[in-house]
Amino acid sequence: MSGGRVWGSAERGLFAVSLVAMGAALAFFPSADRARAAERRGSSSGVFVSEMNDVQRVKVTINKSRTFRVDTAFSTIVAGSPDVVDVKSLSDHLIYVQGKKTGTTNVILFDSSMKQIGILDVEVTLDIGNLQQNIASGTGTRGIRVSASEGQVVLSGMAADAVAAERALTIAKGSVPEGGIVVNAMSVAAPQQVMLEVRFLEVARTAGRDLGVNLMAANANGTNIANSGLGGTTAVGRTPIGGINSLNTVPTSGVSRALSTSSTPVGANPAGSLPVLGTLNTLIGTAGGVAPAPFGSLLTSILRTGNGSSVDLLITALETKGLARRLAEPNLTTLSGDAARFLAGGEFPVPIPSNTTSGFPTVTIEYKKFGVELAFVPTVLSRGVINLRVEPSVSELDFANAISIQGTTVPSLSRRDARTTVELRDGQSFAIAGLLQTRNRQDVSQLPWIGSVPVIGSLFSSKSYQQEETDLVIIVTPRLVAPAAPGQQLASPLDSRLPANDVDFFLNGQMEVRKRYDDYVNSGGEVKGPYGHIIAPDAVVRAPPPAVGANQPVVKTLN
Repeated sequence: MSGGRVWGSAERGLFAVSLVAMGAALAFFPSADRARAAERRGSSSGVFVSEMNDVQRVKVTINKSRTFRVDTAFSTIVAGSPDVVDVKSLSDHLIYVQGKKTGTTNVILFDSSMKQIGILDVEVTLDIGNLQQNIASGTGTRGIRVSASEGQVVLSGMAADAVAAERALTIAKGSVPEGGIVVNAMSVAAPQQVMLEVRFLEVARTAGRDLGVNLMAANANGTNIANSGLGGTTAVGRTPIGGINSLNTVPTSGVSRALSTSSTPVGANPAGSLPVLGTLNTLIGTAGGVAPAPFGSLLTSILRTGNGSSVDLLITALETKGLARRLAEPNLTTLSGDAARFLAGGEFPVPIPSNTTSGFPTVTIEYKKFGVELAFVPTVLSRGVINLRVEPSVSELDFANAISIQGTTVPSLSRRDARTTVELRDGQSFAIAGLLQTRNRQDVSQLPWIGSVPVIGSLFSSKSYQQEETDLVIIVTPRLVAPAAPGQQLASPLDSRLPANDVDFFLNGQMEVRKRYDDYVNSGGEVKGPYGHIIAPDAVVRAPPPAVGANQPVVKTLN
């Protein structure tokens, strides 16, 4: 028979053994096309060699190990990245793989004749199951899902609130090795909004003395009591620990005030006086010409022991005397965890000279911000506590320290700013104070010509020096807010004001007047509010007898 071959029993046995070995190897390294993965080669003795090129992908948890059994015996193992995995051969059919750090690598197996028999693509991942359990127990919610890929941890799903989302991020960042990335893809079920009420005040440092208010100061144990009046202070001797001296508002000598003993406990506020503020040296200075302390010390003490109405009353009194001015009163609302920014001021151009590559000089303009600026990031924690990162800043142009750039005068900036993080509850306030600024001013008055003559001119001129110290006080109050209902009308400052008519403008000099509602309604204005008839079913109403055949309820209409 031409072209044919007769297989003997020995040859048929070798062929069967080769097929069994090939099938065992294919069982461990699966492929979409196993026929192409195994190349069959024949020899003169009829022995076939199986060569595997399949790739099998496996995952190993970091700092944990797995074992893999290979049906075909191997003699050599090659790891692509020993820093990612640690590979050992327990036998010629068993592989030990331990994850060392997150990443991917491959492991190649060779037989005794250095023929490649398989490839393992190993991905070392984090312990997702353990991390999922820690997040569920730490946040109290099971709506957050955890997944990992290429060294990144992805948090997805629904968090109960911003606190749970922030806590899940903290737990995940603590579980990720150094250099790992945590991706926040979570959504919050009920996002909370925070409105920040901020008041920027610039107050003269001598405001308390110039205003003429009576201050009472005491330390923690009720001693070192003193009071201040208009123009100075009067010290008082040591008092018993069980009580303090209250303040009598009847003037005796014009600058001091009489003191009368009371049984008010330490820390309580006597009737008709300001709260106990602190030591005298801290608040108002001592007698004998020592300059008073910053106004912020007084204000922060009132915030600590008093209430909001006391602060508003004090600020209004200072504004009436011309000792304080409000720089800005922004109200900003943002979501918990998001940043908000406010600027009341402007930008001024600063020319920056430079040279191009060709050597020609050019001037570029860069704008710098100035004015009252505020940036804050609120985070609502558990039980209504608000974590607040706030950065207030007040700056103004300073032409006294200006510089000249190619003939252009560029002013400098006089800047006062602060950066702090506090935690407080809804409606509580805190103050940032002590940002002092000193201005020196010299006024010269003289007769024309004669006052400029040397030596003799000093007889016909006068000079005055004035030093003005101001204290920047920033009062911050966060509040938890919710949006208004759809269609709900919100009040505005113009609701109670009207443009002035000719009589009010020319005779009274008024730009706007308060609304006279009878004239306002008669002129066609709208009055917002509930309207219509009021139905009172419980009222006793005399009604005419119903018509024959009618059976209708009696309804009273109140006009």
